[in-house]
Formats: sequence, structure tokens, C-alpha cells
Amino acid sequence: MRPIGLTSVTFRELTAAKIIALAAQTGCAGIEWGSDVHVPTGQLDCAEQIKAQCRQHQLAIFSYGSYYKLNQGLKPEVDFQAYLDSAVKLGAPLIRIWAGRTASAQADADFFERAVAETQQCCDLAAQAGIEVAFEYHRKSLTDNSVSAVRLLNAVNRKNCRTYWQPNPEKSVEENLQELTDILPWLARVHVFSWNSDNARLPLADQEKAWKHWLKIIPESIPLILEFVKDDQPAQFQMDVKALRGWCNTTQK
Repeated sequence: MRPIGLTSVTFRELTAAKIIALAAQTGCAGIEWGSDVHVPTGQLDCAEQIKAQCRQHQLAIFSYGSYYKLNQGLKPEVDFQAYLDSAVKLGAPLIRIWAGRTASAQADADFFERAVAETQQCCDLAAQAGIEVAFEYHRKSLTDNSVSAVRLLNAVNRKNCRTYWQPNPEKSVEENLQELTDILPWLARVHVFSWNSDNARLPLADQEKAWKHWLKIIPESIPLILEFVKDDQPAQFQMDVKALRGWCNTTQK
């Protein structure tokens, strides 16, 4: 069965305990914990407590959703190490980072090369702890399209360097499918949501056809992490989980 869960940033206003309860009630397999609110970087006791609470409810730690961003003047040996320390205490097998905050079309050769070198440093630090590093697949970054993302992943050339994937609301179903296909060898996690081209949030069921299309090529071992539900409502999340689980049951290989 495909692992389904949520990212804690979906409900920043809820306590970690309430997020864990919601995940357990909806039959989720795990949670991605954000570094901004629920597992703040450097608060190691908090990370250990969350790990214990998740274990008590038989919930996996899918990943540590950090806000470490490349080419922002950060030092991997200090700043990334802080995220890494929290990830270790949390028991996260993977840390999410951001491939800068500059669109790939605006990034020059120097920007790209610095991003590669910084990622390699982060990956080498993480490898010592047996942890993977994965890029957020996001607009206005070096992973805003599959051509740039694949170029970056190949240049970094680290076994523990992976990427997330999420659909770009500004692109068609087929365009998103092609991008997903391109990055499939490096795919680690998928952020699941339903937005229209105006970036308005919709019930996940509104994009059933699209998600069924994409799910056909997503390996069944890849965690599907629900993110940013309509109106930030737990009730909507519950409906989205139910819809996603139903699709997974009909698209299993």
C-alpha cells in the first residue's frame, strides 16, 4: 500500500499533538515535519519528543522539511548542520532543502555553480548521518522545471541527493507528467495538492483525472504527502485523504 501522509505546515496553527492525532485518525502512514513551527531548528528536545509521539501512534517520520535555501549566504557546516542535528533527533531519513529562490531562467552560471558546490557540502554532511537531501520542486528556484532540476542533480552527483515533485498549477496535466517522468530516477517524495492556474486551492477530488494520471508512474514506495488543503480545514484534509487513498487503490501496479 502506498504511504500517505501530510506535511505539518499544512496546519501551522495546530499543535504538533493535534496534527499527530489528525494523522492517526485518518489512517496516515507518516508526517513530514516543518522546521519553521512544529520542529524548530536547534530545539533538539522538541525533535525527540515529536519522534516519541509519532512512534507511539505508529506514524513514520517521512522527512524534515527545512527552509535551508541555497545561495543565501548560509554556511553548510553551521547552518545546514543545525538542520541536520534536528533531523537526526527527529529520526528523519531525509531533509528537504530549497534550490535557491531565483528562477532557473534568471540564474547565471556562477549562481548554478555555487548552488552545486553548496549542495555537495550539504549532502556530504548528511551522508555521515545516513540521511538523504532532497530539493523542493518549486517555482522560482533551480528546480522550477525538469530540465534545470536534472541538470542540477547530475552536477551535484551525490547518491544521497534526491528531489521532491509537485505539479506546477501553471502547466498542463501532460506537461507535469513529462516533468515527473524526467526526474523519476531521483524522486524521493511527492507533495500532493489541488490548485488551479490562479493558485486557488481546490478539493483534491476536483483534480481526480490529473492525479490518477500522475499516480500511474509514481513508484508505490514513494510517500505521498498532502499539503495546503482548501481553506486550511482539517475536514477538507480528511476528504482529500479519502480521495487519494481511493485512487491509489485503483492505480496500483
